[in-house]
Amino acid sequence: MNKHILLYILILFLLYGCEKVIDVDLNEASPTLVIEGNLSFVDRHLKVKISTTGSYFDNDTPECVSGASVFLEDASDKRFEIDESAKGLYEKGNLNLKIDHEYKLIVKRQNITYTAVSTIPSVVKIDSLNYWYYSGERFYDDGYRIIMFFADPADRENYYRIKVFRNGQLENDINDLIVFDDSEIDGKKMLVRLRGQIFSKGDTAMIKFISIDEGVWRYFTTFNEVVNINPGSPAPANPVSNFDNGALGYFSAWSHDSQKIIVKK
Repeated sequence: MNKHILLYILILFLLYGCEKVIDVDLNEASPTLVIEGNLSFVDRHLKVKISTTGSYFDNDTPECVSGASVFLEDASDKRFEIDESAKGLYEKGNLNLKIDHEYKLIVKRQNITYTAVSTIPSVVKIDSLNYWYYSGERFYDDGYRIIMFFADPADRENYYRIKVFRNGQLENDINDLIVFDDSEIDGKKMLVRLRGQIFSKGDTAMIKFISIDEGVWRYFTTFNEVVNINPGSPAPANPVSNFDNGALGYFSAWSHDSQKIIVKK
């Protein structure tokens, strides 16, 4: 895998705390900006994480980016400045957000402006959750798996992401990235088997069912392709970011529904 891409993947999955160190032996190259922007309709909150891939020379580690100018702009061109709440983290809450409205995230750093747009889709509800037990057959480890039921809205393109929490903790390994679209299921009632996350008796599972737009779905889909490429295959391109000017990462405006279930037997 291309070393530049590998470092970016490590940053994206490990930079929930910017203090973590990543030791990677890379050649000299210019650092690249990595932006993760999440605008939640339900929470009315924007969180933007900004870092760099670091200088590849002398094995410098990635750094969170402080002092950037960050703005959110709505469809009526009203602009809000987003304050830095911690090094490399920019946040604003209590936002007045609207479904089906487009929002633009603007990041200015070192005389370069990076922009991305994303539209908030309608909330798609979870009908119910259930679980079943696997006894280690068919290449699965022993344990309980969660089943999610939902009805896909008809005659509308829908794109989804699922986040799984175990006892309040997000399952956040690379294999826990779940994204799909409704191209084969439009308007149908669906059962989704979440086979990758194993639960034990007494565990609480919380499922966050996220509606995203096409650009964000494309980013995470190509991201999945990058991290799952077979060893020895040609190095792929970077995931398809919705930012311009060469920034890595994504800006996602999203809505979600969530439900919990306790594994009792």
